[in-house]
Amino acid sequence: MADSLYVPDPVAQDTLVQPWDEAFRSQRDVGLLVPVNFHTVPLISLRAACFNNGLYEDASFQKCFSNLLAVGLRRFVVDTYWDAPRGEWSLCPAEIPPASAAGSSSPVPVPTFTASSSLSSTSAGVTATISLPGFPKRQDASSASTSSSGSSSVGSSTSSTSATSSPPVAAPEQAGEVIFQLGSYNCTSTITLNYLTGIFNDFLEATSTTTDASFTYLLLNIHAAASWEHPNEPAQQPPADQLPAAGRLLSDAMKGNFSEELYTPSRLADDRANLGKTWDRVDKENMPRKGYYTVNDYANTKPLSTDDGWPTEAYVQFHQYFRLLAIFGTVDPQMSGYNRTLDADTIFPTDTLSFRPDVSSSSPGDPPSGCLFNASASTLTAETNSSFALALVPSTLSVPTNPNLTSPLPAIANLTACGLSPFLNHSLSPANTTAATNPLPYAALTHSYLWTWAPGEPLNATDPTAPGATGNRCAAASTTGTHPGRWHVVDCTTRLRVACQDPSAPYAWSLSPREATYDTAASACSAPAKFSVPHTPLENAHLLAAALATNQNPNPNPNTNTNTNTNTTASSVLLNLNSVDVADCWVASPNGTCPYRAPSDTDQTRIVVVPTVAAVLIFVCAALTFFVKCASNRREDKRGRRRTTVGGWEYEGVPS
Repeated sequence: MADSLYVPDPVAQDTLVQPWDEAFRSQRDVGLLVPVNFHTVPLISLRAACFNNGLYEDASFQKCFSNLLAVGLRRFVVDTYWDAPRGEWSLCPAEIPPASAAGSSSPVPVPTFTASSSLSSTSAGVTATISLPGFPKRQDASSASTSSSGSSSVGSSTSSTSATSSPPVAAPEQAGEVIFQLGSYNCTSTITLNYLTGIFNDFLEATSTTTDASFTYLLLNIHAAASWEHPNEPAQQPPADQLPAAGRLLSDAMKGNFSEELYTPSRLADDRANLGKTWDRVDKENMPRKGYYTVNDYANTKPLSTDDGWPTEAYVQFHQYFRLLAIFGTVDPQMSGYNRTLDADTIFPTDTLSFRPDVSSSSPGDPPSGCLFNASASTLTAETNSSFALALVPSTLSVPTNPNLTSPLPAIANLTACGLSPFLNHSLSPANTTAATNPLPYAALTHSYLWTWAPGEPLNATDPTAPGATGNRCAAASTTGTHPGRWHVVDCTTRLRVACQDPSAPYAWSLSPREATYDTAASACSAPAKFSVPHTPLENAHLLAAALATNQNPNPNPNTNTNTNTNTTASSVLLNLNSVDVADCWVASPNGTCPYRAPSDTDQTRIVVVPTVAAVLIFVCAALTFFVKCASNRREDKRGRRRTTVGGWEYEGVPS
C-alpha cells in the first residue's frame, strides 16, 4: 500500500528470504494447534530498541518499528505516558508544552532520511514527517492508514542532561510538527500511542495472508509524563480530574485501530465457558492438542469449560481472525488513580504473563538456571508450565553491527529451548543509534529463537519440479553434531527411527523400536504413541532427551538387510513433516496437500487448508485476502451473522 505507515528498509526485509521465511513459516505451522500461551517468542522493549538515543520523532520511530516487524519480531513492550494537559497517551516521557510556551531557537542539527531510507551525515533543520491530530479509527480496508513521505527529514539531536524551568527549545515549524527539546528528550507532539497503533495496524494488513500472518501482543507500561518545565525530574501525579476518562482510556486507543484484530478478555471468558461451541466445535483433526489446559467435565450436566485454557493460533487467528493481545505491564505509582477496571474487557491484566526472575545466564550450550525442561516429566506441572513464561535477556548480551545470521545467539537459543520467551530490555544498537538505522542485530535475535530447523535448513529439494520426488522432502531431527535437536532435510526413503508422541501427554516422547521410511512411519510407533513432530521448543527438547536416552542401534533388526543409514542419518530421528506435494511447502502426513499452492482454476471457489501438522481442510477460499474482507464483513454485521462454513470453519481469501 502506497500510503502505508509500515515502511521497513529492504535490509530488514531481506533477513527473512529463503530459507529463513520457509523455516519460520513451517515453525509457525507445526504449532498452530498448540494454545497461543505456550508459543515461545521474544519480547522486545521499544524504548530500548527505538528510543535509546532520546529521539522521539515520527519518521525515526516509524522506520525503527517497521524494521523490527520486518525482521520477524512480534511482541513488544510499549512505554506509554499520560500527557495530562493534552489528554493524550504519548510515547514521549515528558509533556509537550502548549503552543504559547514554545520559544524559538536555532534548529537542532539532525541527520536526514534520503529517498532510499539511508541516513545522510549532513545536518538539516528539524522537521517531522507527519502532522497528525490523532490517528483516526479505521473505517475500512482502503482508509486504514495515513500518508507518510519516505523522503521526509528525521530529527536527531544530542540530549540535554539538565532540567529546565524555562520554555523548551522549539525549532521553527516547517513541513510538519516541530521537535521540542525537553531535557534529555527530543519529542514531536505527534509521537503518540495512536501513531504506534497506526503503524502496527498497517503491518497487520500487509501480512494478512495465510503465509505471512502471525499472532502478536503489546505489553503496555503506564507512566505519567514528566512536566515539560522539569522534564528530567520525576513525574507528578495528575489531578483526579485530568486522569483518562471515557474516550481517552487505553482501551479506546487499542480499539481505535485494532477493533477488528484484538482478542479480548471478554471474548476469552466466553470461549472458555462453553468449549463445545468454541474451540472444540471443529473437526477431530483440528482439535487443540491435549494436555495444555484443564477441562472441567460436568458429566453432561453442564457444558465443558476451562479455567486456564487459551485458544490455538489456528482457531484465534485463522478461524476468528484475531491477531493481537493487549496486556497491562507495570503501572507507575503516579498513575495509581487510573481506573483500569474500565479497560478490563479489552486489555488483559498484568498477571497474564509469567516473569521468571530466578532465571540466570549460563555458559554457551548449557541450559540456564530456572529452565522449564524436566526430562522426567511427561505432562505439564507447576515446575514445567511455560504458559506466557518470560525471562530477562542478560544485559551483557551484545551483537555486532553486521552479525552472522546463521550463528544463533546462545543466550537467546538457550532460553527458547527451555520454554522461556526471551525478554530484551536493553538496546542491541551502538550508542545513539537504533533499529531505524541498523536492524541487523535484531535480526540476529529473531534467527536465534528458531528452535526447529538448523541454520541454513531446510535445503532446497532435489528435483523440485518432479512430481512425487522424495529427495530433501522429509525432515529429521539431529541428535548429535553442532545443532543437536535441530531439524534437517532427508530423502523420504531413508530408513530412520521414528519420533513418537503420546497424544494425551505433550512431553511423552519416544523412538520407534524399528526403523521406517516416511511412508511406513505411522505404523512404527508403539501404541498409544503416534508418529509426530514437535510443536513447541519444550516438546522438541523432550524428543531430543528421549533420543539420547535410547540405545540407538544403527540396524534395529539385524536379521534384515534394509538398513541404509549413513553416519549422518544414523543419529537422526524421522519427523512427521514433509514437502512431497510441493517443494518448500511443509505439511504432515504422507498425503498432505500444500495449503499455499496456487489454485488450478481461479474462477472456482477452492478449499484451502491451514497448514497444521495434520494438513486438514478447514478454510473456504474466496478472492480477497481473508483478513481484509472478513474484517469488512464483521463491520457490517457486528460479528452477528456468520457465513457459510465448511467443517465448522470459515475462511475467505487466497494464500500469497
